[in-house]
Amino acid sequence: MLKQLFVIAISLTCLGGTAMAQDAGAVIASAQKALGGVTSVTYSGAAKDVAFQQCGANAADMNCRGTHDPKRPISNYVRVIDLTAPASRHTGATNNIGAGGSTTVTPGTFFQQVTPQQADLSQPWANALELYITPWGFLKGAAANRATASRRNVNGKDYTVLTWSPAVKAPSGKGYAVNGYLNEQNLVERVETWLGENIMGDMHIVVTYSGWKDFGGVMAPARIVQTRGGWPFFEVDVTAARANPADVATLVPAPAPPAGRGGGPGGAPGGGAPPPLTVTNEKLGDGVYRLTTGPGSYDSLIVEFRDHVMMLEAGQSEARALAYVAETKKLFPGKPIRYVMNTHPHSDHTGGLPVLVSEGATIITSQNNVPFFNQALNTPRTLLNDTLAKSPKKAQVEGVTGKKVYSDGTRTVEMYEVSPVPHSGGQMIAYLPKEKVVFQGDFSLPAPGQPGNDHVKALVPILEKMDLDFERYINVHTSEKPQTKAELWKAAGK
Repeated sequence: MLKQLFVIAISLTCLGGTAMAQDAGAVIASAQKALGGVTSVTYSGAAKDVAFQQCGANAADMNCRGTHDPKRPISNYVRVIDLTAPASRHTGATNNIGAGGSTTVTPGTFFQQVTPQQADLSQPWANALELYITPWGFLKGAAANRATASRRNVNGKDYTVLTWSPAVKAPSGKGYAVNGYLNEQNLVERVETWLGENIMGDMHIVVTYSGWKDFGGVMAPARIVQTRGGWPFFEVDVTAARANPADVATLVPAPAPPAGRGGGPGGAPGGGAPPPLTVTNEKLGDGVYRLTTGPGSYDSLIVEFRDHVMMLEAGQSEARALAYVAETKKLFPGKPIRYVMNTHPHSDHTGGLPVLVSEGATIITSQNNVPFFNQALNTPRTLLNDTLAKSPKKAQVEGVTGKKVYSDGTRTVEMYEVSPVPHSGGQMIAYLPKEKVVFQGDFSLPAPGQPGNDHVKALVPILEKMDLDFERYINVHTSEKPQTKAELWKAAGK
């Protein structure tokens, strides 16, 4: 599938230069007429989603197999698109497994929206695009933003392609682009755009709309599939639709904000830049340090070899990765960071990797994650203004199957895949035999007096089978005090 999308993208690039210009205004008017000339629309059915770079493990499918596999079912799904506001809201019911790998199922609510403020095309594109990649929102954007029209052939099928750009620019200063592919019936079959993302680079977002039919007076697609960076992300099977519903304003009501809290996008109270990071280090042995930024930190270990340094985990964000790289260079001046180990590919454990790629470090990860990292971190970054965009290097990724030992005769670090566990289908731990340390991500110990969750309980039998002689148990998510093997065993009921 990824290869096919790549071929399509290349084909469109080649054909775009020879495409015939058309009257975009007439094309837009015809397409809006084909969709019924609605000012609002609602549709419902069943959906599936996934947290980006994670998976949707759920009541029916407990274990993660890989990136975005499985997806999480959403029942009683309803979406409303209001072109007058403009705004978009959708909701549904979910059954989620708990955080950190707990397989206790908890009913939940899916809710996403684009508010009129977010739909302002001078505001961040990431907040607005979910409205404008719908067929109705796309045509509204095309009508207001000087769209151009051309003819293209994709996989043997002719399309009229409308292209427009929002007013807002990417962090690099480059403009965004949105393309909509209209078939011979003037129905929108595909909308695509690109968004800068710290792991995925110029992330290609594609939504396909198929099975268009008349749902009792309104045209809507029976099937909607969204991919991001070529990976499955969101899908809907539409079973009903209505045009211009009288209850459009209240059909999907927005949830009330939590009492006593406020803030800007992303949930940061009051907005503003995060506080500066101060790195401290803990010496675990000769040439081995734990780096932390204090409470709430994502910790890393750095290990000195004869002619290089290995970093275990990249620090969660670009800012923390830069701080950890600077601290590493102070501790081991003149020695390059040759390797960086990634415990698993969740977004909060990959955010610092572009910094390490820019340093020339090879990523060590589970073999299961290699295709994801190779594709993502080697995607162009023309929309970004981050470290890797400013100092680009080709990402090198090294997969581990089962076990792999890194040693130069004086220092040894052992890497192990840990499977099966419910939290991630590509999870690894590191073991330092001399220091008797196990380093891992997200196998968090519970609060005192509480039992370990299913993720921790899955790890302990694996460690027993490995028969690793360790005393210190270090989590990427920092702990208030040093943790031990005995505490891990106790949490698993041993």
